Amino acid sequence: MTTPPITLKASKRVDLALCPLDPLTMEEALFEIAILRHSSEYHYVVTPNIDHLQRLYLNPDDAFLREIYRNASLSLCDSRVLKILTPIFGVSMPAAVPGSTLTKQIFDQLLKPEDRILIIGGENAVIEILSEQYPHLNIEHINPTMGFIHRPVEVEEIISATREMDPDYLFIAVGSPQQEILASRIGQVARRGVALCVGASLLFLTGKESRAPEWVQAASCEWLYRMIKNPRRLAKRYAMNLIHLPGILHALRAKVVADAGVGVDV
Repeated sequence: MTTPPITLKASKRVDLALCPLDPLTMEEALFEIAILRHSSEYHYVVTPNIDHLQRLYLNPDDAFLREIYRNASLSLCDSRVLKILTPIFGVSMPAAVPGSTLTKQIFDQLLKPEDRILIIGGENAVIEILSEQYPHLNIEHINPTMGFIHRPVEVEEIISATREMDPDYLFIAVGSPQQEILASRIGQVARRGVALCVGASLLFLTGKESRAPEWVQAASCEWLYRMIKNPRRLAKRYAMNLIHLPGILHALRAKVVADAGVGVDV
């Protein structure tokens, strides 16, 4: 019997109060995902950012959602701002792994013609563009209705269809926390494959929405660029992130200090 390879994240995961983080570079994350794709078990990948942490911080009794993040095979730091702030609570991230960049790298570097690829979410027009961009790939698509996660029958239909398709790669693009919940639920019946919670990444990949210029990304200001481009949808979200950021950082720091056996001022 062959011993499975020891992956990078297994020895590096940082267990924080709100959710774990695997401190990997983009290259290491791609390596890990390639390993998960060939595993004989099902895996899912989450990419928490400050918006995710805010949701977990404001709902401390939501053990179900917190467990979903803890059970993820990979939990990658999606936010450059969060990456910069991690030393405040005693953790060092080697790099941010933005979900949009990760998704593009997976399509460009990992996906092969023989892979079965399923995308859950995204308009048909987006998937058509994606298929034109990557004509060598075998892409299947399920487009749930708005608010599907609250309709058990539709959720079960999606889970059943996913099991039947048995994808190697599953991209779930239905927004957070719906995509994380669905990824976890699919794991109850899936035989294998790796699911990635990708949010709006397909919109950037297909050019439906534009990424910030490279220098803006490098300055950790892509959030500001996106807010200026779409203030109606994002201004309130980012304002709430800013308001709750001190509490989020305090919760994360308290966990790290407690693990070290040192008191923390409250």
